[in-house]
Amino acid sequence: MTTAIHRRVAALRTGADPTIIARLGSGWAVMGDPQVLRGYSLLLPDPVVPHLNAMPTAHREAFLADMARLGDAVLAATGAVRINYALFGNLEPALHAHVLPRFADEPAGHVTAHPWSYDWAQAARFDPGAHGALRGRIGECLAAQGGDISRTTRDTGATRTGRVDHVDLTVSDLVRSTRFYAEVLDLIGFAREPDCAEGPLFRGQRFELGLQQARAGRHDRFSPGLHHLAFAAPDRSAVDRLHVELVARELEVLDAPADYPDYEPGYYAVFFADPDGVKLEYAHRPAWDAQAGGP
Repeated sequence: MTTAIHRRVAALRTGADPTIIARLGSGWAVMGDPQVLRGYSLLLPDPVVPHLNAMPTAHREAFLADMARLGDAVLAATGAVRINYALFGNLEPALHAHVLPRFADEPAGHVTAHPWSYDWAQAARFDPGAHGALRGRIGECLAAQGGDISRTTRDTGATRTGRVDHVDLTVSDLVRSTRFYAEVLDLIGFAREPDCAEGPLFRGQRFELGLQQARAGRHDRFSPGLHHLAFAAPDRSAVDRLHVELVARELEVLDAPADYPDYEPGYYAVFFADPDGVKLEYAHRPAWDAQAGGP
């Protein structure tokens, strides 16, 4: 079955839908059309499913969590007093979540009624010129939360969906480095996976790190190849907690937690090294915003 939701998700995948706010882990955050209430948004799952109960449990939980994240962002960006959420799928039998901000200045006849009390046919259609700035603010609020989000271009709505899938590091002593990474990566949210033929694997959120035995030598980050590897921290306190653990475990800290405003406002990171001298970083970036370019 093909529905309007299927067609819209197909357009989002190609960057052809100007309502896009961001690509989240479970699907697409978009502005509603029409804008019956300023900041009205939707979350569309990708891949599309008939309804919430058709999703595996883990995917269902991720979708509902992303719906709440989008609600938080709309609430912050619009100054609404609350968010209404709705999952119907009767007219369009494909899952989609309505995220509707409610305001203190709504007309008396609507302020305590559900959003469908409005005349949706008469509401303003989404227009990038009129609504692009608000779309950008919602995207910025989403990005400031951290988590899994592909960055978007505010002025065009085109999504940047490129992301790193995995990195393999070569190490001089596979047993020693496996022990090091198993210890450190567990602290920042990675899980050990079954080993592959080349060596151990560690999986985070949509990213995998592998280790392989090197032929010879110690890593030099100023030779061609990897300079350093940075992991994303959810907040500043996570950076501080990792630093405490690194010191307690007598692992090599290169630079204690500090602000790096030259990188961007609010950038906060700790730098440390693995047994081969590979420079590692754990950084919190509150301004990883929706309008920035990059992968």
